[in-house]
Amino acid sequence: MRKILLLVLALGAFALTAQATTGDVNDDGEVNISDVNALIDQILSGDTTSAGDTNYDGEVNISDINALINIILGGEVPLPPITPKEIALDFSDLTEPAESVPDDEDAPTYGDYVENTTWATTVRITFDGDTAIVTGNPTTVMVSVEGAHVTVTSAAKHVRYIVKGATPDGSLKFYSERKFQLQLDSVDITNPHGAAINNQCGKSLYLVLNAGTVNTLRDGEEYTMVEGEDQKAALFSEGQILVSGKGRLDVYSTGKHCVASDDYIFVRPGAKLYLNSSSGHGLKAKDYVHIKGGVINMEIAADGAKGINCDSLVYITGGRTTILNSGTSRAELDSLGNAVVDSLGNIVTTGAAGLKADYNLTMTGGTLNILCSGNDAKGINVAQPFLFKGGELNVVCTGKQTTVSPKGVKCDTDCTIQGGSFYSCTPHGKALDIDGTLTIAESHTSLTNDDTRLFEVIY
Repeated sequence: MRKILLLVLALGAFALTAQATTGDVNDDGEVNISDVNALIDQILSGDTTSAGDTNYDGEVNISDINALINIILGGEVPLPPITPKEIALDFSDLTEPAESVPDDEDAPTYGDYVENTTWATTVRITFDGDTAIVTGNPTTVMVSVEGAHVTVTSAAKHVRYIVKGATPDGSLKFYSERKFQLQLDSVDITNPHGAAINNQCGKSLYLVLNAGTVNTLRDGEEYTMVEGEDQKAALFSEGQILVSGKGRLDVYSTGKHCVASDDYIFVRPGAKLYLNSSSGHGLKAKDYVHIKGGVINMEIAADGAKGINCDSLVYITGGRTTILNSGTSRAELDSLGNAVVDSLGNIVTTGAAGLKADYNLTMTGGTLNILCSGNDAKGINVAQPFLFKGGELNVVCTGKQTTVSPKGVKCDTDCTIQGGSFYSCTPHGKALDIDGTLTIAESHTSLTNDDTRLFEVIY
């Protein structure tokens, strides 16, 4: 067999000298039939060297002979392995600059700050196992309690709800005509049949995490739906979710998303979030997501899910956000649960991603770390321009291609980099895939663009 292989190679080996060092098994500066002989000797003797691993899979065997023949015949030269940055969850404290709270009532963000409202009424809700106790509610606030499932109906202005205690089978639902403050003070709510907190009010929900507290919300795998109402997450709101305070919120979703708003989500400095989903996205919003500060950690495992998913804009101006997504691609389903197919009869798939914005993504500060380990995944997927002006961005996608190529940063239009630190590494795909114009401002201190798999620019 060996003689036949050598004879075939000898007959076709005229002028087969390659320029690349990959495949130079005998270290003579050329890649030719002599390297095939040397590689066969290594395999037969069992005395292999790293130079014999011509396909870079960590082993030396017959596959390397095939790869070496392909190289000699002018085929694609395998790329050497690349080691990306390590990205891991980081719960350590973050020193953040003093926050500026607007005091001008005409400022566009004035209403996003809980401090700019005087809260005249306080209602206290305490969960205690299979029941809940409510105190302080005025006549304008009606509260019903069934077991540990609490429903608040209110027409009152400026109400603050302080919630504490624990229940393994409870929930908190709001029907309110006005914005309200929800203060979490060491609460642990599990709802086996739906959202742990469900706000059916389209006004602002000021979610305040009391300093030093750890608060936990869990949904169930199967939601019991109410006709005409949404509940898309363990923490769901029809209106804005405005997160502040110096405490921590842990959300575990097994049925839908972790946190979802049909409006926008705003996270302020000091807040700590841990979002763990085996069923959907981490943060999901329609209007926009603005991370101004805080420490956010996510672990996402659902196929096709995203850490941050927004139907519009995403702004990152501070804080430290770390997203670990192990999901891969999944088939798109129609309203009946059937797989969607294109005009050619191919099944339409959607891939997992660290962050997906259907419009612009702008980053001016803070740190965003993304690790996608599932096949076909994208670190960042942006439909409209991506403007990176500052902060630290680290994107790593370690998965391989099964339906689509993994991408570190995918932008359907233009991408502009003007400052900060921008790093993207995709060992089995493309670090950058920009359909429009990639603009890199001058004055950077270093720029690396290595064989499409690694891109880094530092200012």
